[in-house]
Amino acid sequence: MTLKGDFTAVTHPYTRPLAQLPLADERVYLPYKIATLVDTLAEAGVDAARTLERTGLQASDLRSTALRTSIRQFMTVCRNGMAATGDPALPFRAGTRMHVSSYGMYGYALLCCETLREVTQMAVKFHRLATPTVALSFREEDGEAVWTFDDVLDLGPDDALHRFFVEFQYGIHQTLARDMVGPDFKLSRLRARYPRPEHAALYGVYFDCPIEFDQPDNELRYPAALLDKPAAYRNSISVAMAAEVCERMLVEAKTTSGLTRRVYNLLMERPGQFDDMEALARKLNTSSRTLRRHLTTQGTSYKEILDDVRCHLAKEYLRSTRMGIDDIASTLGFSDAANFRHAFRRWTHKSPSDFRR
Repeated sequence: MTLKGDFTAVTHPYTRPLAQLPLADERVYLPYKIATLVDTLAEAGVDAARTLERTGLQASDLRSTALRTSIRQFMTVCRNGMAATGDPALPFRAGTRMHVSSYGMYGYALLCCETLREVTQMAVKFHRLATPTVALSFREEDGEAVWTFDDVLDLGPDDALHRFFVEFQYGIHQTLARDMVGPDFKLSRLRARYPRPEHAALYGVYFDCPIEFDQPDNELRYPAALLDKPAAYRNSISVAMAAEVCERMLVEAKTTSGLTRRVYNLLMERPGQFDDMEALARKLNTSSRTLRRHLTTQGTSYKEILDDVRCHLAKEYLRSTRMGIDDIASTLGFSDAANFRHAFRRWTHKSPSDFRR
């Protein structure tokens, strides 16, 4: 199949560049985090089948080296865990289990780095391999190393799932740092965008540092002097070999998701006038049958990609414009507002009105 054009970020008056937005249904991620949540919930008495409900996955699938999963499947597992236990400590407990060995070759590359500074560079470069539900950025400021975790799924700081992802990431980062430089590693400060939760006392249990809520950003900070401390298991030859493998995995992920991304881009070019399969196939110099087969091979479909587009646009219209619900429904090609409301709740577990508030 011949496909035209290189990837370019398509923008819309109410959207961010697509390059910043992971597609929820791209099945390109190894199931590192899903497997960890299954194990963590099993310890709490939650059967794996319940944890994996509505994901299309079986517990035995997680042992396959060929399995690739999507962000939506991971999100579903998180929601299942939250519903099954109601335990606010779940993301922290899962985060403490995410040792470097949980990340396969990506983790091995981190483990063999010379210093924590090299770890930061490696982590940012290969973060796409780790089912990215938050965007990582790193800087040094006033003698501190600062990790910032941005929302890339448009959940917002008041969403319980967003807080789950960030709390999970806090736990992961502390665990990985202790794997790298030793068990005495200690954060100097933790900041969160969301309001002080009812379970705020748990932060003191898992993080021995000052905690601040209602902050501009989600941040973890530690003394910058630690960045150049030799890592416990550093090995320059091993890290070079592991990085080469990660480079190949990154290329594979980008290649695998290329067709999905191009279909997404084409649909985003004409919001509200979405091409059908036949029109998309013509633009991609192929047949609709071949296009459908390739999307199926990549674990997605025209309907799933169209849902991603509509969901993203709906959020931006609700957040950034004064358009009424009826107008948004019409703009996105829904026959009426009721169908739009039903779809939006399926996508986000919120009504359009609740999301706008």
